[in-house]
Amino acid sequence: MSEQTEIKSCCVTGHLHQGQPLGSMETVHGVHSYVSKPKEASGDKVDKVILITDIFGIYNNTKLVADEWAGQGYEVYVPDFLGDSKVDEELLNTIAPNLRVQKEATVLPKAADTAKTGAAIGPFLITNREAVTKPKIEGFVQAVRAEPNTRHIAAIGFCWGGRYSLLLAQEDSPARVDCAIANHPSFLTNDDVKEIKSVPVAIFKGTQDAMMSDDALDEVEGILSKNLPSDKLVVQKFPDAVHGFTIRGDMEDGQEKQQKEDAQNAAIKFVKKAFGA
Repeated sequence: MSEQTEIKSCCVTGHLHQGQPLGSMETVHGVHSYVSKPKEASGDKVDKVILITDIFGIYNNTKLVADEWAGQGYEVYVPDFLGDSKVDEELLNTIAPNLRVQKEATVLPKAADTAKTGAAIGPFLITNREAVTKPKIEGFVQAVRAEPNTRHIAAIGFCWGGRYSLLLAQEDSPARVDCAIANHPSFLTNDDVKEIKSVPVAIFKGTQDAMMSDDALDEVEGILSKNLPSDKLVVQKFPDAVHGFTIRGDMEDGQEKQQKEDAQNAAIKFVKKAFGA
C-alpha cells in the first residue's frame, strides 16, 4: 500500500520558534548551508548529522534544532536543497496556525486554508520532484562522506525531508548513511522502505498526523521489522501530536513542547547507539 499524497493544510501548519542560532551560513560542497559545530573538537574523526528540511527550508526552527545536535558533539549541516522554491515560512502564521485554531475554524476558513495550501505546495512539489531532488541530496551526502574527518553520518529528515532520509538508508543507495531518522515523513510508501536492510532507522510520528495514518505507519514498521533487528529499529507514535510537531510545534503549549523534546531526546539516544557511542 502506498501512503496518500493528497496535499493537506498540516503541511504548512505550525509555529515559528524564538531563539538565537549559534551556527553560520556557509557554502558546503557548492550548496548554501547552515553549519553548526560543537564547541570543542572531538578528535581527528567526527560524527556528522545532515538535516533534510521540511518544505520551509532553512529557517529559525531548523537552525535551532541543528544547534541542539551540535550541542551533543556532532558537526551538523543543513543544506539548502530548495533555494527559492521553498515555501514562505510566513505561511505558518496565516494557514491553520495551530491545532486549537483548526478545531475552532468554520467551513469557510477551512476551505480558504485548503486553497492557500494548494497554491503554496503544488508548485513546490513539481519543482522539487524526486528526479530533481534525490540526486542533489545524494551528491551532497557523498561529498560529506569523502571529507577526511568524517567518521559516521546520520541523515535526519522532517516532513518532506523525512522520506529522503529513509531513501538514504536503502541498501543500494549510492550515498548510504550510517543511521536515518524520519520525523513525521510525508509521502512515504511501503516501497521506500523495502530495501532498508542494514542501516539503523527510527521513525517518529504523531497519532493526529494527517499526512500519514497510524495504519500506514504500522505497515511500514512491519516491512522494516522483517529486515532489521529490533536494536536497529525504533518506531514511535506520540499521542495526539500533529504533523510537524518535532520542528514547528507550539512551544507555548506544554504537551507539544514536551513531545518535541521527547522525540529529540529519543533521536539523540538512537543516533548515539547507532554510532556505538
